[in-house]
Formats: sequence, structure tokens, C-alpha cells
Amino acid sequence: MSESGEIEERDPFAPIEASPRFATPLAVLAAVLGVAAAVTGLAAVLGPVGMGIGLIAHVKGSRLGMPATVVAGVGMVVGFSIILYLR
Repeated sequence: MSESGEIEERDPFAPIEASPRFATPLAVLAAVLGVAAAVTGLAAVLGPVGMGIGLIAHVKGSRLGMPATVVAGVGMVVGFSIILYLR
């Protein structure tokens, strides 16, 4: 309610301010999974998992969520490249 006693209508499509609680550790985990995808031979598993966790962190409001998603994606591509090069 506003000060004049009127009920304020909220736009249902307006963005909601997200709480960044617990989002930063998820972003760090996504970046670590991206690096692990590049170093180990598990790029097919760790890359998409890291990208998903990074997107979840981004949606939760972490400013590191999208960069961590990109790091996980790059790590996945580098991991696949190394695997294909060594075979």
C-alpha cells in the first residue's frame, strides 16, 4: 500500500531483484569445472555441468555467473580439442 492508502499494482513481467546469496560459490564451482574439463578427459561431462551451474549462479544474481559460464564453455572446447588432438 502507498502512503495515500491506495493499493499499488506490480507489473508481473517486471524483473525481480535476485538475492546473490549462495550464488558466488556456484560461480566459482562452475569455473573450476570448466578448468577441470580442459585438464582432464571428462570435457563431455564437466563442461555442460559447469555451464549449467554458472547459469544458475547468474540467474541467482551473482555478477560472476556469466563469466564462469563462459570459462566453463571455453574449458569444454579446449578439453574436446585436446582429446581430439591426442587421438
